[in-house]
Amino acid sequence: MAVSDAARARRPRAARSRAARACAGALALGALASSPGCSGAPEVPVPPPGGAAGAAAASGCREGRCSQAEALLAAARAFSDVRHDYLLDTSSAMVPGRGLSRSASGAFSPVGLACARPRAEAAPAAAPAPGERAIDFRYVGVAVDSVLVGADVDLPAYFSAGGTLDRRRLRLIAMALVADEDPQFFEPTGDVVPAPGGGCACGRATHFIGAVRRGAMVAYETDVTAGEAHGTALGLLKARIAAGDRRVTMTSVGELSIEGVEGAPVAGGAGGAAGGGSALGALRLEVKKAVPLAYAVYPIADVCRFSLAEPEITPLPLDFGVVPYGATATAQAILRNRAQVDVRVTHGERSVEVPAHGSAALTFTWTPEGQAAGCERQTRRDTFLVRPKDPGAAVVPRERAVVVPQQVTTGMPTFSKHEPIATETGRSPDYGRASVDWTCPAGYVVQQCEPQRSSCLSSTGSCNAEGYRLTAEATPDGRGCSFRCTGPSSSLWGDHGCAYTAAMVCRLACQ
Repeated sequence: MAVSDAARARRPRAARSRAARACAGALALGALASSPGCSGAPEVPVPPPGGAAGAAAASGCREGRCSQAEALLAAARAFSDVRHDYLLDTSSAMVPGRGLSRSASGAFSPVGLACARPRAEAAPAAAPAPGERAIDFRYVGVAVDSVLVGADVDLPAYFSAGGTLDRRRLRLIAMALVADEDPQFFEPTGDVVPAPGGGCACGRATHFIGAVRRGAMVAYETDVTAGEAHGTALGLLKARIAAGDRRVTMTSVGELSIEGVEGAPVAGGAGGAAGGGSALGALRLEVKKAVPLAYAVYPIADVCRFSLAEPEITPLPLDFGVVPYGATATAQAILRNRAQVDVRVTHGERSVEVPAHGSAALTFTWTPEGQAAGCERQTRRDTFLVRPKDPGAAVVPRERAVVVPQQVTTGMPTFSKHEPIATETGRSPDYGRASVDWTCPAGYVVQQCEPQRSSCLSSTGSCNAEGYRLTAEATPDGRGCSFRCTGPSSSLWGDHGCAYTAAMVCRLACQ
């Protein structure tokens, strides 16, 4: 791990007015912004039909409009290890610091207490490294109402979690949050008190709402009743999308570009997707227009006086890009220390110290291995340990093991093809037999097109003299080779002919 020495002062964020937005958020979007005087807020926020305010909703799954969703269904597996402690809310109606109670199934309900408040003082932040991605969180998976739940959540448990709603909004989403250059840290309010068994408590709250995050999202969504909730959320979505169910609609928030490994668009920004495209492996997400999209959610323990809060890692997942088998690549992640004490971060034999509420750049390496002829998406989990810098510091827990999900697009560095090509020998040979067109496998582009061991029936044997011409050129799209051999013909005397070995070399170029 390497530490970035550059630092910049963060601008303190102005505290948001809580009272002005609490009821509006609960009534307009079912947001977790309820406060005393706002009765009837749902346990789990449910977006209204047709998408949230400011979102564009497309028609249902008729006429193949949900074909792009198949790419998201396939990609969801690659994000199974990505943490998703965010609540979706495109209206920015939630109140940072408000307490939340999390049930055993993962559903959140609001608590009428302000458990945390933004810290007023500025804190150092790591400067972006050259070429650092503008996106620090990518996610493809399922949301139930406004809660990101992954892919395999059990739907019946979500309806039997003690809530009062008999209808849930189920969404297959692709979302990306842009990098937060001014990360928000929180401190406890007067409602946070020491807990009898240690730590601290804030009423019945288990978590609190963090800062608003900006980004973009594409969602395929449908309502589900308690009687329809069988099996997993992803299974129900797969079934409805495969059946072309008109109850499934597409909604875009902000402008998110989603492309497959071949670069073909599979979803678009506001107004829906153009074309279709097929899912050919991993998806690439790019935010064209960022809007307020979600709120971070943190455990109450993060604001306890002697808590070793789990640090934030961005970007997630950590993407190494395209790396051929056997090659070594590096990627950087930014660690933000949310604890109120200085910490020591250890990864293997390397370690680095990070001040309280400070940041550091961590460097990871990966040498992917495999034998697939084509683009392969690999994922793995890397772990580092976080301990207080002062071994005697009275913090709980004493250390944290932080998992960093990582992904890489890989494959054989090159693909080669060799084949002897020849016409028959005769006065008027069929030169069409010496013309071949080859295409590189998916995920590869041409590196070399070459005729080898050529031999033509000219006086010197050359295939580029006495009327012979032998060419090998890359196709206009750069994805294959065209080999051509032409020569003389005669109806009276002499034999003619053309022979060579066509050789094509393609290099890995997954997008």
